[in-house]
Amino acid sequence: MGTYYGKAYSSVSQITGASGWYNVYVSGRKAFVYVNQDYDGGGWVLVLANRGGTGGMNNLTYNNAVFSSNYRTNSGFIAPNRTFGALSNYNVWIGTSMWSGLAGRATSGKVTVVQFVSTSNGTALNSTGSHTKRYRWRFDNFTSTYAFSGATAVSDETGTGSPGLYSYHALNGYSLTTYDNDQDVYGANCSTLYNNNPYWYGACWSGNYFAGGGYQDYPYWDGSGGDYYQYGAVYIK
Repeated sequence: MGTYYGKAYSSVSQITGASGWYNVYVSGRKAFVYVNQDYDGGGWVLVLANRGGTGGMNNLTYNNAVFSSNYRTNSGFIAPNRTFGALSNYNVWIGTSMWSGLAGRATSGKVTVVQFVSTSNGTALNSTGSHTKRYRWRFDNFTSTYAFSGATAVSDETGTGSPGLYSYHALNGYSLTTYDNDQDVYGANCSTLYNNNPYWYGACWSGNYFAGGGYQDYPYWDGSGGDYYQYGAVYIK
């Protein structure tokens, strides 16, 4: 799981090796990403992940949330490098400008999302028996403010209900908000209310993977009450 493959690929579809960390060029920009090759045909790219009680992705700037591969350990943000280890070591946010270039293989021209929550940090996408909840959906692309466009449900893979990221944030087309760029529909900046974490806030959230602030610092599936978990991850293809 912790192997880093140093070659830079021009697309995810060129990767034929095992699950692990890869460099992939997207519109001339290098994305350092984890690719799961063992779930549903392989080629699933990890774009969001959070471990409970580690600060989420707080203080991530809008520029980095859009354009960078961002990783956080318990001690703070780190640069992608050749010493990356197990998934259980990192919170993840891959820049939204790169999602469409990392996807489009499950359904041509679409970004297909599979997200899940579990009780253990770093649970693999293919370890489906360890997923407390899992859901698949897709969208056409992001708008200029990085709101989801054309979101539609695909399948509830665990029969446990749709996640807030889909049913609230994506379907309502809320824009990406960070502590330094308020694009939500609330009177205040929602990011600053929730530990400076980025998300597609409305007024403000339901199922925020990064939470914090006055709520538990854990990934939430739906709502803002007790539906939170130790680990949550979002993969695209």
